[in-house]
Amino acid sequence: MENHSRPLEQVKRIREYFEYIEREQRGISEDKILHKALPDHLKSEVLMHITHAMVSKCPHFSNRELGFQRQLMTSLEQRFFSSRSMIITPSLPSDGMYFIKKGTVDLLSETKMGESIPFRRLGVDDYFSEDSLTDHWDCNPYLAVSVTDSELWYLNRFVFYRLVENFLDEGAQLSKLEPIKKANTHSRHDTTVTHGNSGGNSVFFIHPDNYFIQCWFGLILTITIYTMMTIPFRYAFMENHEITTIWLLLDYFGDFILFLDLLIRSFFLAYYDDSHLVTEKERIWRHYYESGKMKWHIASLIPIEVSALYQPILCPMWKLQVWSLFRMNKLFRLLEIPALVTSVESSLAKLGVRVPKNAIRVGKVIAVIVFSAHFIACLFFAIASYNQYHTTEGSHTNWAYMNGLFSKPLLCPDQHPDTRDLTRRYIASLYWSIATLTTVGYGDITAHQDSVIEILFASFVLIIGTATYTLVIALLDDIVSQLDVTSSLYKTKADKVHAYCEMEALPDTLKSKIHAYYDNLWQRQLGVSGNKILSFFPDYYRKEMIIDIIRPYLRNTLFLKDCSANFIAHIVNCISYELYLPGDTLFHEGERCNSLILLYKGKVHLLNSKGVKFKTVDNGVLGETSFFCFEPHLCSAKAVDTCQTFCLSASDFVSCLRENKMTEQFKEYLFKNTTQILILKESVLKMIRNLKSSKMKKMAVEEKSKIPKGVILPDTLSRCSWDAMLLLQTAFLAFIIPYQISFMSHDTALSLFLIDVNIDLFFLLDIYAKLNKFAVIKDGSLLSSPKDFRAIYLKSSFKGDLICAAPVSFVAFCSGVQDTRYGLLRITQLIRIRHFGKYLNSCAITLNSRTSLSISTEKLRIIQIFIIMLFLCHWFACIFHLIGKMSKEQGWIIADESNNSSSGERYLRSFYWSLYTVTTIGYGSIPIHTNLERIFAMVVMIGGAVVCDAGITAILTSIIHNRDQQSGENSRRIQCTNKYMSTCGVSEDTQIRLLDYYRYDDTELGNINENEILADLPSALREEVIRHFCYDALRRSELVNDFSDGAVGSLVKMMEPYLAIPNENLSVINEDCDNMFVLKRGQVKCIDSSGYENFLPLGTLIGHIATSSTHALVGFPSKVLEINVLNGQGFRTKYINPYIIFTLGSTSVRSSVKKNNNWREQILIKTASKEVKKIFVTVRSWKNGQQHDTIGSSEVQMNMDSTENSFKVVIRDTTGKSAGIISLSLIFRNMRRHEVLDTHERTAVALEYCHLYCLSRCKFEELKRYFELSNSDSNLNRLLYHSTGQPLHKADVNANFNDLCEEKHRACNIDHSKTDNN
Repeated sequence: MENHSRPLEQVKRIREYFEYIEREQRGISEDKILHKALPDHLKSEVLMHITHAMVSKCPHFSNRELGFQRQLMTSLEQRFFSSRSMIITPSLPSDGMYFIKKGTVDLLSETKMGESIPFRRLGVDDYFSEDSLTDHWDCNPYLAVSVTDSELWYLNRFVFYRLVENFLDEGAQLSKLEPIKKANTHSRHDTTVTHGNSGGNSVFFIHPDNYFIQCWFGLILTITIYTMMTIPFRYAFMENHEITTIWLLLDYFGDFILFLDLLIRSFFLAYYDDSHLVTEKERIWRHYYESGKMKWHIASLIPIEVSALYQPILCPMWKLQVWSLFRMNKLFRLLEIPALVTSVESSLAKLGVRVPKNAIRVGKVIAVIVFSAHFIACLFFAIASYNQYHTTEGSHTNWAYMNGLFSKPLLCPDQHPDTRDLTRRYIASLYWSIATLTTVGYGDITAHQDSVIEILFASFVLIIGTATYTLVIALLDDIVSQLDVTSSLYKTKADKVHAYCEMEALPDTLKSKIHAYYDNLWQRQLGVSGNKILSFFPDYYRKEMIIDIIRPYLRNTLFLKDCSANFIAHIVNCISYELYLPGDTLFHEGERCNSLILLYKGKVHLLNSKGVKFKTVDNGVLGETSFFCFEPHLCSAKAVDTCQTFCLSASDFVSCLRENKMTEQFKEYLFKNTTQILILKESVLKMIRNLKSSKMKKMAVEEKSKIPKGVILPDTLSRCSWDAMLLLQTAFLAFIIPYQISFMSHDTALSLFLIDVNIDLFFLLDIYAKLNKFAVIKDGSLLSSPKDFRAIYLKSSFKGDLICAAPVSFVAFCSGVQDTRYGLLRITQLIRIRHFGKYLNSCAITLNSRTSLSISTEKLRIIQIFIIMLFLCHWFACIFHLIGKMSKEQGWIIADESNNSSSGERYLRSFYWSLYTVTTIGYGSIPIHTNLERIFAMVVMIGGAVVCDAGITAILTSIIHNRDQQSGENSRRIQCTNKYMSTCGVSEDTQIRLLDYYRYDDTELGNINENEILADLPSALREEVIRHFCYDALRRSELVNDFSDGAVGSLVKMMEPYLAIPNENLSVINEDCDNMFVLKRGQVKCIDSSGYENFLPLGTLIGHIATSSTHALVGFPSKVLEINVLNGQGFRTKYINPYIIFTLGSTSVRSSVKKNNNWREQILIKTASKEVKKIFVTVRSWKNGQQHDTIGSSEVQMNMDSTENSFKVVIRDTTGKSAGIISLSLIFRNMRRHEVLDTHERTAVALEYCHLYCLSRCKFEELKRYFELSNSDSNLNRLLYHSTGQPLHKADVNANFNDLCEEKHRACNIDHSKTDNN
């Protein structure tokens, strides 16, 4: 939404829709469940159950035929509107009827002053806009706005028309109800909206969405947390304290607020009942009472502390402790904390404060641990106080005395402890509590072995801690699975696309384009395609947004600019989003115009057939005249930069014309505006003709962006090496600076200073390079101009990098600053760590592309996890050592007797403590005494337990789950298939073949679905991939001799991936063959009518369609080129399994795969040519499941005077060097009797799983007919063909195609006879 610059109001409404789905339906879209997850018969039943009440209560449909009602109920479309959203707007006339399932809707009338005044309020099961079903509204007679979040069900006018056509009697009766409809009040509730004060009948209430109540719940949450923290603390730790005035004021202020909360909820806080706002006091009180909250709220307000007036002292508890004990009933309010937190989150979201969902969930987990630890710490110390009070002289059986927290028996009354003692006691108790809950368990503070109650309590806490820790891992597992779900899905898809590109051996340029597209998609839309994002939106929001974007372009578009808003709304439902990267071709000259392209972002060059630019289009309509006239494109179009478009296909446009009964109107428009269309068309052709010949010669070669001298591209080896050095230096800084701060106690070593200076200089060079030398890729576009990438760098990370590159180490060393201060001055350089992930990803990409190593997304994530853990342990170790070094008391360094140890030994001990604390192993061998050390230890415990230990466990679990998910899906697929086949009685042979296909898909293809990969690519890249495999094969074929390059490109666009299974017949002699194929990968054996067999090379066109066109042009073959392969030598061992392709004219055959040194083989090429002057020899290396590598090629000249030609053919690679030698014997002779063919047809059999591209004969004939009609002068003739919507029948196609072949064959025979006569 941000990239498309949508209005804030529109963004807000769409965001509110997704929040409603998340809040009210737990993220489940009812519409998607109905239309995608349920079978049709169940979907109909569920829809009827949902909509029955609304339809049956509508007088127009309540007494209709049951079949009519059922179809109407199942034809309704669900729509959601957030509160205060316009349903019927002034700009777009309504084209259907609305039923209200949930919520409240106001109908508004517009005054002469332009104001909108509500005149009627509708509720559940009401309806409105029913007149628009039978009347085409040019403007809306009233407006409609949702008062609350509303769920409506919509009946489209066109759907209603189809229903009426199926039930003519019902349609006749409905037409008679028109006077009743106009007099209808639309509402069973007959609610009229009034304004102002209605006298003494006005009722005061507080709206649940009111700003006041949102702040009020925040105040209640604050008071509840205050109560939860202070009451246990005062009860446990504040012995011999008096009740002061400040405590009374704080406590009773909270009680007063809670009492007001009880009153507000009992009488004034309105609520929604099935989307109706309830404001009556009686119903509010009943709702509050029945909710169950009232009893807890009343119980928490009972002033039990009044009992302290009669019994103020309960030794060993003094007055404040007794007071706190009697106020324990206030803790009943804790039961409401989850609801209060949710309410505060919702309030913050409405105010525009948006905190990441997963951050909130992690914060809740930490808060639960801290609050639980607080309670447990208070109880643990209270038990120790009780034991200390009842102890005898010389026998102190409690943990607090053993740890020096009590120095004498506890008396009542006595002097209260000072703040220092109070702090020590609370920190020690909380320290033990957190260590136990997080399962760190140092063991330095434990329950006293002679105190049964302490042991029982500690055992209980251990059980609670284990359960809590397990719960934390489960919660974090769920959080981690959602934390980076978008990135994980994108990376998984990107990995599959990368594997597909490698498997198909696509050219490097094409692979770079595909990877650039996905990079661009991630930066723009987090890896989700535009059409996928639009599918998330409800249809009405999607329609509204697209109309808002394309409205300026529709105003100047032929025909559409004169159409009604309803037709435009129907057209918008068919529009799709397309993204084009710089250099992508939107369409070629002479191609079939399949789409009307609305370019709303980016620039496009229009080119002639020679590639010369004659015009640049910036935000406009492309292919307008060709689209509406059903003609091929007049020119080519190439994207200059990243282009965002909306496309309307010709088939969808024709369908919309038919459904809206506007075909005749379109014909009239073409007839009346023929002159205007011809002028537009001629203007384009004139610009092309007016190009000067000098300019043609100058610009015929496609322009290439020139890279300025000295600029380094992102994917060069030098740039990758630079990033690797930055990675190492950033890691060194992350290690050395904390170490210098904590451990350096002497002068800085000269060697270390020189290293620091070199790093500073390197960072300065990095800034210079990013400003002047390093090109960047922005939104999929390569920015190689220093001016462009400098501007981007200055706006992004320049300031932070400049701070990092400040030469503080040089200044500090020269100024004599040593020890810890030297490291503190360099602490700003740690800002560089923010680039660490980017450097690591760059190195991983480099290793993947330039070495044999393969670092998958999962491996990279594991590496990142352990690097983060090591750095955290290092930083914690440095901080821990610094605390111990700075401690004025007896810190851990003195207690551990490490004060005389070297820095290296102390670092090892610190890191050892940090590691066993973070991993929650908790040996406890390093003692901790001071308060600051214990506070820091608690932070490390919680951080380690939540982030490192439980977090790493959750992340690894998520990775293993994702890895096993595909394996589980494969296993489930096999099990379900076996069950289905056994139930249906499928033959054993079929079962074996199907399971063998699953094995092939799982192991050799790696579950890569080519159809899904291509469908996910934009149309330009999808066409380029298919063009790479199919264009040359089609262009060489006699089938398309009469086709232009653009027409062949149209054929390429129509081809689809096809997988042939072993022993599948792609074509059979004397049997219908309705498809033609281009072999992309696999072994196919071809058998002609004489029984001769040969293997087909990759790129061969297969099918009777292709062979019949060759036969029609040149007739049956009469000659044979006999090729005898004698020997092959000199080929490198890395070229395993070589085979040879022989090409004679348009015919290609290949040898068998040479898996050993036996090269001998005889191959026949049957041809109609009278002589052969040369043949082409290509040697390739066979690879199972992948594209084959080309070893080299050569050209052999034939001597027609000799009956047999023997050659030693030198096969040369792309550099011209010799790759090997093949010995051949060639004989060109007449065809023998047993070799004569009686039909052009051939049988083609797949010997293994073969990957092909397929085109049906029907589509070929349709395209041929399109180009024939495009030569007609009548636009109406073309429209008549396209508007019928009836595809050609197979019999008609075969007849037309056979007639064409016979006609070509007769023409060919006449030419031959003329030649013979001459």
